[in-house]
Amino acid sequence: MKNLIITLFAAAAFTACNNAPAPTTAPETTAVEPAHDANMDMPVAQDTTAIMPNQKVFFPNLKEGQNIKLPFILKFGVEGMEVKPAMGVEPNVGHHHIMIDHAALPANTMFPMQKETEGYYHFGKGQLQDTLSFKKYPMLTPGMHTITLQFGNSVHMSYGPAMSKTLTINVK
Repeated sequence: MKNLIITLFAAAAFTACNNAPAPTTAPETTAVEPAHDANMDMPVAQDTTAIMPNQKVFFPNLKEGQNIKLPFILKFGVEGMEVKPAMGVEPNVGHHHIMIDHAALPANTMFPMQKETEGYYHFGKGQLQDTLSFKKYPMLTPGMHTITLQFGNSVHMSYGPAMSKTLTINVK
């Protein structure tokens, strides 16, 4: 039965793609094909809500320029939205991501998954804190780093810079 459904879906998609009317005239200009973007292969989804002035993420126990010593318990805060494990897409619901030495992602951009070695950490179970340690966060060598907290929806799409907070920290 599953194979029949897949076959019917594929046939419908093929038919829909091939039933477009043929152009009646040649285009007047030649389009230049854009360079390949790594995000082009990612699914496209829309944010589930517009960001309202009362919605924000923040670090309850970290401030700009703070000196920290590892291990450090880092807490995640959000206002105006609800933290839930990644399941179904709902308005005003999502989960946290931490990015070390990376800027906030644009809205509707999928978070890099399983890229911890590159500084991308996903908290899809609805976690509200994590322990920064050199073992888990090996890029947090002594010195200055940026740490970005960013909120995303349940299909791991960013709500954009409006739902992010970036701080510079000094690891001792």
